[in-house]
Amino acid sequence: MRLKQIFLVLFSGILLTMLSGCIFIVAGSVGAVGGYAITRDTIQGEYDANYSRAWKSALEVSSILGRVTTKNTTKGVIEAEVDKAKIKIEITQLTPEAIRLKVKARKGIFPRLGTAEKVFVKIVQQLMD
Repeated sequence: MRLKQIFLVLFSGILLTMLSGCIFIVAGSVGAVGGYAITRDTIQGEYDANYSRAWKSALEVSSILGRVTTKNTTKGVIEAEVDKAKIKIEITQLTPEAIRLKVKARKGIFPRLGTAEKVFVKIVQQLMD
C-alpha cells in the first residue's frame, strides 16, 4: 500500500511538470539532429558551426518553407511565415565555432511546436551537410 502511494505522488508530480510547459523534452532526433523544447512554442540547440554558415542556412530554409518578413544579421534574428504561423529564428554566437539556434512558432496566440521543430530540424540538417 505504501509503495502505491509513493508511485502515485511521483506520477502526479511528473504529470504536473509536463503539463506546465516548462519541462525539457527531446525533439527532432534525426541522426545528429536534436534539440530540446524550452517552452510550448520554442525549440533550441547548440551546435559546432560558425555564425555565417548558420545564418545562411536559416535564411535559406525559412525562404524555402515560407516567406521571410524580417531579417537582421547583426542581431541574428529572422522572422518568417511558415504554414500560416509566425516563426522567429534566433542565432547566437557562443564561441567562434559554436552557435545557439532557437526557433519559435506561433499561430495567433497558439503555440506551434511542430512547425518550430520542422524549421529547426531543416536548418540543422543543412548545417550538418
